[in-house]
Amino acid sequence: MKRRTWFLTIVVSLICSLSPGSFSQVPTRLPVLKQKERNTLSIALEFTKKLRPTVQRVLAPLAGIEPNGYASGFVVGDRLVMTAYHVVSGKLSSPKKKLLGFKPDDDLEVKAYVSGCEAKVVKKDEEADLALLRICMPAKLSDQPIFQTSPAQNEALLLIAQTGANKLIRRGVFYGSYTFRGQQYLAVRIDGQDGCSGGPLYNDKGEIVGVFSGYDWARELAIVSPGEKVQKFLADYNAGL
Repeated sequence: MKRRTWFLTIVVSLICSLSPGSFSQVPTRLPVLKQKERNTLSIALEFTKKLRPTVQRVLAPLAGIEPNGYASGFVVGDRLVMTAYHVVSGKLSSPKKKLLGFKPDDDLEVKAYVSGCEAKVVKKDEEADLALLRICMPAKLSDQPIFQTSPAQNEALLLIAQTGANKLIRRGVFYGSYTFRGQQYLAVRIDGQDGCSGGPLYNDKGEIVGVFSGYDWARELAIVSPGEKVQKFLADYNAGL
C-alpha cells in the first residue's frame, strides 16, 4: 500500500485537535490500560526561527518556555523516552508554519521539554521515524518493554498518548503493512484524528506493536513505526552504552 504526501514535511500529528471528550467512550476493559498509561508522557515543543538575532537568543532562556506544539512519548528506561523522530526534527509544512506564525521559508529549530525540563536527543533514526530522548526528571518503567513483531490481521490495538494535561486513549485494529520511501511501516485502522505522534500502540498482552508516526487521511489509517524497528533501535542504543 502506498501513501500520498503526509509524513515528515507536514507533521500533522504534533498537535492533537480532538477534545478529551472525544475519547470518553473508549472501552477500558483491556488489562494493559492501567498498567501502561503511566509510562506515557507529554512532550512540549517550542518551535523558533534558527536565525534569530543574538539579543533574542540571549534573552530567550529568561522568558521561560512557550510551547507551541505537543507530542507524546513513552518511558523505555531510566530517564529515557521514546518518541517519533519528526516531532524533534524541526520540519514543518508551510501551512503548519503559518499556523504557528512563521513564514513558509523560515528555517525552524525545536526544543523538546518534559515536565518543564529540556530533553536531549540521544539517538535518532529518520527512516524509521524514531527518536530517543534523555529527560531530567526521574522516570522509571513499571516493567520492561516487550515488543510484538508480527501483529495479526484485525488484531485489537490500543493507542495511549498524552498532549499537555490530556491523556488520550483510542482503540483500533491492525490493518496491514504500509510502504513509504522504500521503508516498511504498519497501518492501523483508527477513526480519523490528528495523531499524537510518538504515542505507543499496545496489543492485549501489553506488548508494544509500534510507535505512532502519522495519519493517511485518504485511507483513514494511522501509520506506525513497527515494533521490530523500535526494539532494534533501543537495543542498538543499549549496546552502544
